[in-house]
Amino acid sequence: MLVNGRFLNGETLKTTTCIIGSGLGGGSLALELGKKKEGFILIEAGSTLKGSDIIHSQNVGLDFKLSSTNSIELGGTSNLWHGVLSMLDPMDFRKRSWIPHSGWPIQFEDLLPYYQQAANLFKIEKFDYFFLDNLPDSIKEKLEDMPFSRNFLANKTFQQPFPIMRMKDDVIRLVKKSDKFHCYYNSVALEVITSEDGTVVKKLRVGNSNGKFFNVEANNFILCAGALETPRLLLNSSKVWSNGIGNKKNLVGKFLMDHPMGNLLQVQFKEIQRSHIYSNLKYGLRTKIKSGLLLKEDMQEKLELPNHSFYMRPSFAKGINDESEKIKLALLTFRDGSVTFRDFTKVMTNLNVILQILAYRFSLKLNYRYSDLFFLTEQVPNINSCVSLSHEKDMFGYPSSRINWQLLQQDHDSMNVFYDLLRNSILSEDDYIFTHGEDDFNWSENFTSAAHHVGTTRMSDSINTGVVDKNLKVFDINNLYICDGGVFTTSGNVNSGFTISALACRLSEYLYSKEYKSG
Repeated sequence: MLVNGRFLNGETLKTTTCIIGSGLGGGSLALELGKKKEGFILIEAGSTLKGSDIIHSQNVGLDFKLSSTNSIELGGTSNLWHGVLSMLDPMDFRKRSWIPHSGWPIQFEDLLPYYQQAANLFKIEKFDYFFLDNLPDSIKEKLEDMPFSRNFLANKTFQQPFPIMRMKDDVIRLVKKSDKFHCYYNSVALEVITSEDGTVVKKLRVGNSNGKFFNVEANNFILCAGALETPRLLLNSSKVWSNGIGNKKNLVGKFLMDHPMGNLLQVQFKEIQRSHIYSNLKYGLRTKIKSGLLLKEDMQEKLELPNHSFYMRPSFAKGINDESEKIKLALLTFRDGSVTFRDFTKVMTNLNVILQILAYRFSLKLNYRYSDLFFLTEQVPNINSCVSLSHEKDMFGYPSSRINWQLLQQDHDSMNVFYDLLRNSILSEDDYIFTHGEDDFNWSENFTSAAHHVGTTRMSDSINTGVVDKNLKVFDINNLYICDGGVFTTSGNVNSGFTISALACRLSEYLYSKEYKSG
């Protein structure tokens, strides 16, 4: 049942599981619970149409430099993304001495079967193609076409199935086919209310766009509102826990991370390239695959660098135009990016940008002489990068989110090291000409957010270092879970959506396991 929550006033709804947020975490959970025929209520702040402005936040930190980094709408941020999927690397889960606060309480192998389960949700045709050894020879051969030092770099595969999964359509289809599944949209989760001893969540207080309120009672509550909004909900839930639920050690909202991204440099090939696996290569009926590059594990450890990845993006003109890069980012990254007609006109009169967009969208087999090295970097965990409560209040009288995204000097220094490696060790002068000097680009000024907000309710094996345990349960609360990007301990170097969906598949299984029932 799909219900417009704006018409509710004072009701108390009851269910087995209450999910807050319908993006990649909440949507995946709903779909998995639907397979199990388990009833749920899904609470979504936005509407069924384009993003709502019912939720506001205050940004006091670094500028994300994007027109939008979240979507208050049924389907959440899946309405904005472009669906390029890859898994975190095994190294991302380990404790790394050179990365402060690293080390997940689970390992890659624990999540692998759930990545495969999530791949089925996204309709990825060949899950095995995420592993280089399983690629067919016809694709492996193309990996060898690009010249670089393989003593330093390793290939990593990314897949993009079509049509891109938006979650909205799948959730609507699911809730309409059974009266056990309910989605209430235009309904803002405001406060989690616990028992007097603070150990059990009793109900969720919800507001609607008419300024009215209703409640949801459930056996389990799962917060999937995203790394920017889940902390707001926890911190505003302070009737029993004075600092907010899950915040006994003052860690809720801390360690906000993203993937700082952008072009680091441009190169000119001495021989014209046609290595399409490094841009986009179609296989099967509905999937594109491409290769990114990252430092090998032993090199990361030796040089004490984060796990950055980058793409060799084809370019058809010498030089990088900062103005067109910003507009192109909106066109390529966001379905509804805020691009003015004037900006659009500027891009459409630039042949290089037109060719880049067409090559990306349609996997055109074009020859190219230049390549922009586009980085998606791992941000080092930083406790001072955080989400807290603002002095500004929403229409319901609750404080809104105060976002303070910050980087460490280590983040900036690592890119200087990578720049030197590329120029002096990884890319040979026999194959490349660098199209600019060392002072032409300033990473610290040019990077943007990737809209991959993670880390604010981090997973850990101890309440002293995190907010949720390995099963995503909030420490000291018996029936409250979090399943969104906030639970990431470290950020890795890929879009967080695939991992969030895998965690949702894992949580869905856990909630109906013997381990859960005996606990």
